[in-house]
Amino acid sequence: MTEFFATLRETFATLAAADRSLKRFGAAQHRYELAPPVADVAAIERALGATLPDDYRDYIMHVGAGGIGPYYGLLRADRAAVFAIDLPDSRALPICHLGCGYAALLALDGPARGQVWIQAQAMIQPIRPSFTVFLLDWIDRLSRAEWLDSFVSAGTCGLAGALSGYLDHCERARGLPSGALDGHALREDLALLGPAAIRLAAEGPASLFAPGDPVDPCLACVKLLDGMVERGLGRDVVAPGLPPLPTR
Repeated sequence: MTEFFATLRETFATLAAADRSLKRFGAAQHRYELAPPVADVAAIERALGATLPDDYRDYIMHVGAGGIGPYYGLLRADRAAVFAIDLPDSRALPICHLGCGYAALLALDGPARGQVWIQAQAMIQPIRPSFTVFLLDWIDRLSRAEWLDSFVSAGTCGLAGALSGYLDHCERARGLPSGALDGHALREDLALLGPAAIRLAAEGPASLFAPGDPVDPCLACVKLLDGMVERGLGRDVVAPGLPPLPTR
């Protein structure tokens, strides 16, 4: 196990060295920084009223309490314990912000113990069989320059609705039928949306954020933005979000 943890640290260093400008998804938030290991895991487990799955427990004891990791980075285990929630048949610890207020949760007991779940609006379901798989999948995809899983479709998030409403307004202003805005006119209207013109708020039961908190976009929304950038939308059109409550 010691060799595995040493390899993880070396891998983190390699990932950081290859992305000094912090361009990868979530890198500007976790900055490839690793929080010190947890000194008193028993205190966290007392606060949770449950023992942590072995692989996660070993990770926060021997590698780091949070920081560099999947999506917008791993939450500090000691701080996240305050925000534990109930899943069907299990208590769960938030371990990661996926964007748009969505959380990755680690099931602590019951049949789901050890699994990683997603909490996104009305969706609460397992996404990975263990914390280790969740972490290694992220490393593998970054090393091959592949997208991570979005888990939700962009149409379910606030960004799609905001852009659709804006384009509907532009079509009416130009006297065009719905869906007819295209070409130069589309690029012209999208260019009018300046930096931070769209503010995303946490969607659904956002235990990681206070009501109305601005949040960074999920991967589905980032892919949507990438497609619209080709049509003239600025990459900085979405206002920066606040960090999750456990990291403030």
